[in-house]
Amino acid sequence: MRLITVLVTIVILTQAVTLNVSAQSISQNFDRYYKALYHDREMNGNIAVAEKGRVIYQQTFGLRDEANQKPNNEQTQFELASISKLFTATAILQLKEQGLLDLDTPFAHYFPEFPYPTITVRHLLAHTSGLPDIESVIDPLLTANPDKQFTIHDDLQNVLLYSRNHDLKFQPGEQWGYSSLGYHLLGLLVEKLSAQTLANYTRDHIFKVAGMAHSYVQTSMAQKSEANRAKNYQYNNHFEMKLQWADTLSDWREWTYNLALETGGGGIISTTEDMLRFDKALNAGILIKQKTFEEACTPYRLNNGQPAQPFDLTYCGLGWFIFKDTSCGKIIWGSGANPGTISFFASNINKNQCIVVLRNRKCNSFNDLKALDMLCGKAVPYHSSLAFTYAQDLYKNGRVYADARLEKLCTDTTNYIITESDLNRASLEFRRAGLKSQALAIAETHIKLFPKSTGAFKDYALTLAEYGQKEKAIAAYQKALELNPNDHESGDALNKLTGKTKP
Repeated sequence: MRLITVLVTIVILTQAVTLNVSAQSISQNFDRYYKALYHDREMNGNIAVAEKGRVIYQQTFGLRDEANQKPNNEQTQFELASISKLFTATAILQLKEQGLLDLDTPFAHYFPEFPYPTITVRHLLAHTSGLPDIESVIDPLLTANPDKQFTIHDDLQNVLLYSRNHDLKFQPGEQWGYSSLGYHLLGLLVEKLSAQTLANYTRDHIFKVAGMAHSYVQTSMAQKSEANRAKNYQYNNHFEMKLQWADTLSDWREWTYNLALETGGGGIISTTEDMLRFDKALNAGILIKQKTFEEACTPYRLNNGQPAQPFDLTYCGLGWFIFKDTSCGKIIWGSGANPGTISFFASNINKNQCIVVLRNRKCNSFNDLKALDMLCGKAVPYHSSLAFTYAQDLYKNGRVYADARLEKLCTDTTNYIITESDLNRASLEFRRAGLKSQALAIAETHIKLFPKSTGAFKDYALTLAEYGQKEKAIAAYQKALELNPNDHESGDALNKLTGKTKP
């Protein structure tokens, strides 16, 4: 008997050591990766990673308030943006469990004035309603009332106005189409059925239950100035890298002011630690039953029986996105983006792992998707954007220096990567700034590096045309069509330049 006890003890200790080694390895990989992001100005905020309920990596980067040089810390509260939709989905599913609603009941049953009678609650949850995103409804109204701050209490009337001149984008259930508007309406439904404001309902039935003491739904502009609240920043472009406070930028006023108090689709403020508590409560069946959670994390089936697929790698459930690849376990996730902020939340249900990344500086959101491989124990290298490095060199040091350094760095595939999307972005930013020589340099480099790319010649042609070099632009569009005869954008642009169609 004693021998058996000793053997069991050895097995338990061995498993504990293996777990610790695995957690330590994952932690080291995350630390290496996110420090590289920080040094490349792609990370400013907080990250937390947990496994089996235990935090295995946690780190803060940069400042929450640039003007006053206040650093981010573990208590910093960030804007979740569209991750807020997961909380609205949870609220709806709680009401379903209480028998207060049926997911397949038309939304118009609860709001008879709603103008699209075939849209169900489930359609709204899965982004398959055919409703547009919020900008399509709000933008025309802002023209007449630019100082209006919208809330979910305006959205039903806004949809009614929209419906007078617009059909749905597609019939409910036929396609997938992202709609924050749909989630604002779900927030309104929560308020009607619970007899509480969405902010109070979320506080009482989600935050308090999950132990999320530092989370809230933003209901006033004054909350943006609270002590632990991060201010949101973004760079003006990728060549000057001038940091700007998002709330001062007129181009983004619609999001930082007019839509700042919209809830349901956004509006939740939280911390990385609180988001880990949210994940733990969901997986433990504390917020909603396990069966309900499994339904939410199952791909929605369109009318034709195919799973709703918003992206190549991902299906969509009832609020949650679901990665197709299950080789490392079933991973569900959500993300958010607003001016100056990027948020990411992912949970590996099978391995009981969770990663939360909250930023108060706009950056490349795909970096966090790559980081998911580290939950499986893989080391993920980070590569700086060579296109943006080249753009900075062009702006600061001229083309001769920039071309020479580009040629050298192109061989450094360990630290750099050059992509067409980044080259397109750099070219666009120079054109917007009126910097002709730099924009042309980027476009010429694009076709040099990607000589068989239709996109490269299309970008080159667009740049040439914008600066009045018509004949060269025509030749570039012709080359784009030679590479891809089915590129209708190049064909249409070429016809306009040659006078075959009216501009």
